[in-house]
Amino acid sequence: MNKIFQHKHQKLILQCYPAGKAIDKKPNSSELSYLLYYASTRRVKLEKVIYFLKDKTQHDAARNRTGNLQVTIAIIKELIAKCSENLNVFAPQACTIFKTCLDTKDIAVCKSVVKTYEVLCQKMDGALFGGDKEFVQDFTDLTQQLISFGKEKNISQNQYDWQMVSLKAIYAISNCLGFTSSTSKKFIAVSIPFLIQILLHNNNISSLMQRLKSSINVESDGKRLSRVQSHKSHTQLTNQIEVDFDNDTLTLTDVNEEAFNALRAFFNNNATAQISEVTRAVVQHVFTTNINLDWGIVLLELCVTWIPIQLRFVSCSTLLATLNRINIEGASKSNYPLHLSYAKHLLGLLSSGINMIGLSISDIIQQLLNLQTDLILKPSDLSKSEIDVLTNIYSECICNVTTHIYYYDQVPDSIQEILVKVDFVLDSSFVGSSEQTSSGERIHDLIVQFLDNISKIFLILKSKTSSISRNHVNLEHWDISLGLLAPDSEFDDDRNTILSLQQIRNIQAKYLKVFDEFLNIELAAASRSAYEVIKQQQYKPDPGNGSGHLMDRSDSSKDNKLNGKNLMEPDVNQYITQQQNFISHFLMYADKFFDGQEAPNTELVLLLVKVLKDMIEILGLNFVSNFIPFFHHGVLRLDRTSEFSQRQMYKDTIVHILLYYILKNLDEQYEEELEGYCKTSRLYKLVLDSVEYRRQHGLWIHGIDSPPSDLENSKGKRVLPKDANGNDIKLRIKSENIEEFACGNNFLIVWLHPQKPLLTEIEKPQVSTHMSQFNNDSRNTNNTAFMDFDENHSAAAAAAAATAAAHSDHFAPQFNNHTGLSSDAVTTDSEQGLYTGLGLGTAKDIHAIRAEILQYSQHFQERGIPYAANYTLTNNGNTVSTISRLNGDLDSFDQTNGSIYTFNSHVNCPRIVDLKETLSMNNLKGVPSRNGMAARNMDQTVSNNSILSKNLLSTDVDSILAGLDSDDEAAFVV
Repeated sequence: MNKIFQHKHQKLILQCYPAGKAIDKKPNSSELSYLLYYASTRRVKLEKVIYFLKDKTQHDAARNRTGNLQVTIAIIKELIAKCSENLNVFAPQACTIFKTCLDTKDIAVCKSVVKTYEVLCQKMDGALFGGDKEFVQDFTDLTQQLISFGKEKNISQNQYDWQMVSLKAIYAISNCLGFTSSTSKKFIAVSIPFLIQILLHNNNISSLMQRLKSSINVESDGKRLSRVQSHKSHTQLTNQIEVDFDNDTLTLTDVNEEAFNALRAFFNNNATAQISEVTRAVVQHVFTTNINLDWGIVLLELCVTWIPIQLRFVSCSTLLATLNRINIEGASKSNYPLHLSYAKHLLGLLSSGINMIGLSISDIIQQLLNLQTDLILKPSDLSKSEIDVLTNIYSECICNVTTHIYYYDQVPDSIQEILVKVDFVLDSSFVGSSEQTSSGERIHDLIVQFLDNISKIFLILKSKTSSISRNHVNLEHWDISLGLLAPDSEFDDDRNTILSLQQIRNIQAKYLKVFDEFLNIELAAASRSAYEVIKQQQYKPDPGNGSGHLMDRSDSSKDNKLNGKNLMEPDVNQYITQQQNFISHFLMYADKFFDGQEAPNTELVLLLVKVLKDMIEILGLNFVSNFIPFFHHGVLRLDRTSEFSQRQMYKDTIVHILLYYILKNLDEQYEEELEGYCKTSRLYKLVLDSVEYRRQHGLWIHGIDSPPSDLENSKGKRVLPKDANGNDIKLRIKSENIEEFACGNNFLIVWLHPQKPLLTEIEKPQVSTHMSQFNNDSRNTNNTAFMDFDENHSAAAAAAAATAAAHSDHFAPQFNNHTGLSSDAVTTDSEQGLYTGLGLGTAKDIHAIRAEILQYSQHFQERGIPYAANYTLTNNGNTVSTISRLNGDLDSFDQTNGSIYTFNSHVNCPRIVDLKETLSMNNLKGVPSRNGMAARNMDQTVSNNSILSKNLLSTDVDSILAGLDSDDEAAFVV
């Protein structure tokens, strides 16, 4: 280096080196400043400077002049900071210089190198990695050499210092991972294993758990650190590490904290590709080195807390993607350990309570359900126990992701996803003779597993509270699953199920248990919550002040949207006014449940009865209204035959059990409205007598009333009514008995329709994904199935029944709009005609209305319109005997049009359309229809106690009828 002639850049560089052979030299400051100014003026000068430094480094390293090497490293560090815009000119040579210095294995020199390496990583950009392959290779070799120092086990002295060199290099390289994917993967592959090994030797699982709980982004039961406290503590630790590193006083704590800092740097970024790669690297290293799996799971959870909250879902998606790849390749014994490792890491994340904003709950659940499906249905060499282990892990994942609430409808959406999958699997169990691909046992196991997922979700929700309000699962979400009660009735094609009878029964038992858990844990809790809040918010207004009452109900319903609805409130969700509802659907499938087997399984029947009794307790009158037609359908026809099948006796026993508990519970559910009416009614006594009659005559099925059972535990025999010959009267509860019961109380008559038609078809296409065609007519197609004909009925009554079957379109009225009335709106003097409801009132009210109609019709006769039984009007080509119906001619009246019932008698009830036709004829004759003669005549003929005279906005009948929809004309009668 000592030449007679030296270039200017050489002189400037050499002047920076102090004289002597000290090992801790620093460059002369004034000469260094001039050198930096010289090198920064032109690129060519910079290039000359770096090449001379490269040669001098080789010369000094060969002679072990560590002091000069320290000065050289310091000069390069200043050049990187001063000339960073021209880094590509000297970066390759700088890497060569660093590697030469590292080869000396001098700890002081290596410390200086890693500090300069940190500055280099901060100043680099993607252009360096994209344009110069030689530099990329030199930089990669340099990085690997720095990291390798901490791995060497033969270094006994300064072990912490060598490890810190590697850790600082890893922390620095975390800033360079986004340049190219190939180099990023290399750096991650060499860095993550080293960090994990450092942490493994210095931290047990309890210390990791402590860090996880104290993380500011993890929900925990205890107090959480504030962001200010955490940042201050982190800064203090970093500064202390730097001081100890410079003074050669590093401790194990310093090394441990720096390892955490380096690992945090890899996860705390916004690059999804990098997050995915480091997640996979952590799990893969834990798996390949046989690290304790629980320790590795906690470590991954801690790492995910360092990811920005909006990107944490990337880690979950990465694990799921790997599991899906394993699933596509096919689960086997060869990949089972890897399969298990990734599944447990996924479960750890989903069950940790870490918030993951942006996580697609539905997508995650669909993937997990598909993994469960393929694991159980696809053939593999895995043992049953191995499949069960993986299946249970996926179930826990589903339960945890469902119960970590992010949005209001999360739980209903999740349950719906599972039930849709259940329906799909059930459909796949029906195959042709040559289509069988899966065994019945596998399909049985899968459906039971899906149902068990739902059960676990409800149990977790019962024991776990969340600060986020949520919507509850409602009955309608279960519509699609009702086919499990009667799977054979779901298909009208030639396909047959591959499930055995015992497997079907097992599925049905599981389904009923899970549905009952839903009723008692989810539905009842939501209903109670709504009831309590509504009770607190509602006031009792003046019965005449309907607007105040409705406003109060509206406000309370808004406040309680997320708490559910009080399901005992009559006609909630239109369970009474709309016959196509879940309650009717469930009862219809419960009826089909018995059609598929002559001797039902007692255990299943017990479960079904328990479910129905719980529905009575939760739904109250809403259940009763839908149950009435099914009661008539299930009761034994004792007056027709004396021999019944086992299936018929099961149905009869169950409907009597349910009716008994209905009457028993109604008094408690509606205590203020009923005042103990049900248990003192004639119907209650008739139920007890009917049950006793069946017991004494061998028609009662014992042991199917779920405990606690009042009927099974009753002591003593009741005295049954006798006929003239001293024989027991065949007791059967008929429609008029139900009607008498309903009409005997002002509250019940508003909500109960004693002869509501039986639902035989389901209109909703969402009930099942595999039902190809649905009957859009929700009205009864089998009206005579439960109609009663006493021996005293005339031939005209029998003919009317036949006409009802022939004209069933007019038999079952459609309730389109709820009146909005509840028990608060019902007055105690309904006999005076002061209330309205689903019907028009009691028999006295109906009689008054009919009399007014007949009086009003006479005015048309006075105006020249003939009033005779045989008078007909022609409308659009159809001959309608309008005046005949108004006149009350029994022979010409179509009795199927009536919806008003009295005991053993038919009342002639014209429809609204009849009145409209009569008024239209009046208009043709020139009679004014608005504020004219018709109105004046109406004023003169309305009786004092008529409901038509109470608070009418208009006494003009024509204007009143004009406000009704066309559907109302055919459905409603007066």
